[in-house]
Amino acid sequence: MELLEDRYEFDNISYESGIDITNKDQVEKKVVDSPAGVLLHLAAKADVDGCEKDRDEDSKKLKNQESEKISGLNTAWAVNVEGTRNIVEACQKSAKKIIYISTDFVFDGKNPPAGGYIEEDTPNPTNWYAKTKYEGEKIVVNSGLSYLICRIAFPYRASFAPKKDLVRGILEKLKNKQVVYMVTDEIITPTFIDDIAGAFDFLIKNDITGIYHVVGSSSHSPLELGHLIAQTFSLNESLIKETTRAIYFANRAARPFSLALKNDKLTKLGIKMSTFQEGLEKIKAQLL
Repeated sequence: MELLEDRYEFDNISYESGIDITNKDQVEKKVVDSPAGVLLHLAAKADVDGCEKDRDEDSKKLKNQESEKISGLNTAWAVNVEGTRNIVEACQKSAKKIIYISTDFVFDGKNPPAGGYIEEDTPNPTNWYAKTKYEGEKIVVNSGLSYLICRIAFPYRASFAPKKDLVRGILEKLKNKQVVYMVTDEIITPTFIDDIAGAFDFLIKNDITGIYHVVGSSSHSPLELGHLIAQTFSLNESLIKETTRAIYFANRAARPFSLALKNDKLTKLGIKMSTFQEGLEKIKAQLL
């Protein structure tokens, strides 16, 4: 919204405006009454470990065919699946295009294709968060609506008071001379949020449909990210210590550990996504 408010008029239908995505009536009234032609669906319960704790409760209700009792709850299925269903049905009633924000986590990372996952690769979620996001994707695809699914990964930006991202969390610790433990045996594709906004602008203006990986142009291990952050901001690299996923993620939700995503499909449209190094340089310039 900050980056595109000079080009679009936004009608906020988040919690801030009193709308609960799991409340079908609230969603329908707000969406149907809105004159907007496009709905950008960013809402999600994205706490991976928190979502995993919802698995038993959600699964029990689904097994007993009590899906209607999930609505109104704050579980992963309620927000990410039933909430998406509410949004889709409201868009169907008002003939709106939907842009659904999904995640790299829909892939299992076990046998990734050379160079990274492309949009046509088959998802296979490994945890409840990813399962619910993929179910949301399927609802959108099968809706009959004009749709765009944008899978993003590890978004980061220069500043945002309400929530830290991976980059700013590491940066803050290094500035405070704290030791940072970084995983060596994981691959992720961090994405500069300003680039995501720019991609949204192009995709909306040109009425693009389908599935796109709106991700950065380089993939790294978290350890590599830590060193690049320290080098870019001239901070003490010796504070970055190695650890492994087995230690760092012990007793937590299962995670896919090789999540290089390719953005070639986006690039062919002429959209340039920053490498991680380029993104860091832009952040550094913004913070001056």
